[in-house]
Amino acid sequence: MKGKIGTPGSYFLLNTGAKIPAIGLGTWQSGGELCVDAVKTALSFGYRQIDCAHLYGNEIEVGEALAEAFRGSLKREDIFLASKLYCTMNSINKIEKSVEVSLKNLGVSYLDLYLMHWPESSAFGDATDPPAHSGSEYRQFLKRLKTTWKAMEGLVELGLVRAIGVSNFNVQQIKELLKFAKIVPAVNQVELHPFWRQDELVKVCKSRGIHVSAHTPLGVPASSSGSESGSSGGEDEPGTPRISFRRSRSVHGPMLKLSVVAEIADKHKKTPEQVILRWGLQRGTSVLPCSVKPDRIRTNIDIFNWSLSEDEWNRLNQIEPQVCLFGNGPLNNFSETSGFVHGSGPLQAVYEMEDDAESNS
Repeated sequence: MKGKIGTPGSYFLLNTGAKIPAIGLGTWQSGGELCVDAVKTALSFGYRQIDCAHLYGNEIEVGEALAEAFRGSLKREDIFLASKLYCTMNSINKIEKSVEVSLKNLGVSYLDLYLMHWPESSAFGDATDPPAHSGSEYRQFLKRLKTTWKAMEGLVELGLVRAIGVSNFNVQQIKELLKFAKIVPAVNQVELHPFWRQDELVKVCKSRGIHVSAHTPLGVPASSSGSESGSSGGEDEPGTPRISFRRSRSVHGPMLKLSVVAEIADKHKKTPEQVILRWGLQRGTSVLPCSVKPDRIRTNIDIFNWSLSEDEWNRLNQIEPQVCLFGNGPLNNFSETSGFVHGSGPLQAVYEMEDDAESNS
C-alpha cells in the first residue's frame, strides 16, 4: 500500500500506473436521496473512490453528488470512478453504448475503471446475482469472451475509460482471459472477507499484476421478497432492464459478531467492521464497503492509523469454514428459495436476523 500510511489518501498502484484508493464507497442497494447524500458524505470524509454499476440503477444520483462536489473544491481527477458492464451486453456496439450511458448518467467524460460485472452473459437478474448458466452456456460464453474483451480494450483506445478489469472472475476464468488479452485486466473485483478469503485467487491475480478489490468486504445483503424503488432511473439504451432496490436481511451480522472479530475490535477500540476492513487492506486488497449511514461511512474509513498484529492477522486467516455468500463458490447450506443461510456454519444466525429499513448499509 502506497501513500502516507495512516491517512485516507493511501492507495495501491495498478498495472497501468494509476493509483486506486485503498478504500472506496460501494453504491449497491443505495438509491434516491439516500444515495446522493451517501456519496456527498463519503467525499466529505475523504473517500476518493466511488464504485458504481449501471445495473445498480443509481448512477444518475451518484452523478448528482459528484456534480455538486466538482462545483466545490474537488476536481474530476481527484476521484477514482468505476462502473461495470452489465451481463446482457455482449455485442461490441452495445458495450460502447453501455459505457456512454454510464458516462452521461454520472456526468463525466471518462471512467477510471470499467469492469465486466460477471464473467458470463445472462438473462437479466439482480445486479449482484451470478448469472444462471448451464455447462453448455458457459462454453459458449468462453467463445464470446475474446470478442467482449476486445471491445473492452477498444474503450481504452477511445479514451472512454482509463483502465479495464473484471469482476467475479475465478482462477480458471482469469487464466482463460489472459490467453488472448492484449490489455491485462487492471482489477479483479470479487467477494472477499475473512469468511471467504479466496487465497488462491488473490495469489494468482497478484502474480499476474492484477489488483484485487473486495466488493463485499463486510458480507452480502440477501434480498427479501419485498421491493422498493430507490433510484430515479437515468438514461437507458432501449430494451435495457432495470432493477429496483429491495429491502434486505443482512448476512454480514454473524461475521461481525464472531468472537475473534469482537475480541480484536475491543482490544483496538474499533468496530468489528473496521477490523475486517483493516484485514482487507493488510493483505493488499482495496475494500469497497457499502453504507448510506453517515456514522458508518465515517468509521469505515478510520482504518489507516493502526494495524493488526501478526497473531490477530493469523487468527482471522484461520476462520473456518469458508463461505461464499453468492457466486460460483461452495455455499454454507444456502437456500435458493429463501435467500438465507442456514445450517451449522458461522453465518447460521442470519436466519433469525431482520434488518431495519437501512440495514443494507
